[in-house]
Amino acid sequence: MSTVETPKMAVGGYTILMPPGWDRIPLRSKSETQDAIKGIVNHAVTYLDPATPKDKVTQARLELHNRLNRAVADARRRNGVDIYLPVEPIHGFVAPASFLVSKVSPGLAAQSSPSAIMSHLTKDFGPSEDITLDDVPGVRCQRSVPANPKNEDSVPSRQVNYVVPVPAPGEVDEWLIVSFTTLTPEGTPQEFLEILTELFDAVMTTFRWSAA
Repeated sequence: MSTVETPKMAVGGYTILMPPGWDRIPLRSKSETQDAIKGIVNHAVTYLDPATPKDKVTQARLELHNRLNRAVADARRRNGVDIYLPVEPIHGFVAPASFLVSKVSPGLAAQSSPSAIMSHLTKDFGPSEDITLDDVPGVRCQRSVPANPKNEDSVPSRQVNYVVPVPAPGEVDEWLIVSFTTLTPEGTPQEFLEILTELFDAVMTTFRWSAA
């Protein structure tokens, strides 16, 4: 990993271009979070067979609503800013993938260099390569995550993390982590896995910082 330089410009956020069929759940406002979840649930049930009994539709809505709220709770524990999810099926199949944008403050000693902080943040993220997000240098890491033996519903997954310092005019005290995760249950075609990973990498080429 090359030396990480401290960016000097100030930003207020970011923009990113999503492919068709994906939606965003903002995490900083509870009302906006719930509005987004409601919209995703309402959209999802439109793909049910029109002949589906009303009680089954209600059950499907409740299960999806609960699943999204659990994902939101987990994301907030990870300092999440936004979650992005596929909401439309492709060839009748919704990809088991998502990505989370988080801002973290490592809390290391003030004299720690950006490179040292980067190493600390990515120590469990697997092999890394140098990247830039809108001219800010960082790293991309990729790893395979085994199923959790303590959870019978857990399945293996692939995770890709982009990690960069958040631009600031003084000392950098926040870092951005964009984490892509796709489930890889037994029998997942390698080609399908590579397509999803390439899609995420393509999305990240559209990342831009927004002015403060």
